[in-house]
Amino acid sequence: MSFKTRKTIVAATLIVVLAGIVGGAGRAQADDFTRKRKDISLMFRKLGRGVMNVLTGWVEVPKNIAIYWKETDPFSGTVVGTITGVGWAIARTIGGVYEIVSFPFPYPDNYLPLIEPEFILTPLWGEPLPFMTDPQPNPADSFE
Repeated sequence: MSFKTRKTIVAATLIVVLAGIVGGAGRAQADDFTRKRKDISLMFRKLGRGVMNVLTGWVEVPKNIAIYWKETDPFSGTVVGTITGVGWAIARTIGGVYEIVSFPFPYPDNYLPLIEPEFILTPLWGEPLPFMTDPQPNPADSFE
């Protein structure tokens, strides 16, 4: 093999190796950017959840009265529902204050809610919207 051929092979190998390194670094940066963007979304969801729980914590009282009223008679449902609702209202409001204060930090793990359901009226509002990066179902698959 001539010196020129060896030089060409070494140069081509070097180009391939460098392209792999640079491409890998680009993917790593893109993954890191996506992760940071998702963390920011979760952080602000935690903040919004905290604000909503502070503002709507009192709704636990009529919600629990309605739940217990259906399960028992009106008088017992009102008494037990009020006591239970006040307890949950205090817990949801304090939890909301905690989430507002601690929204920049991923505690509990990965910004999970302290109280389930995370919003008091989740059945009315529906499930949370998926992130833009989450895989979406193919509409063509539903016409089989």
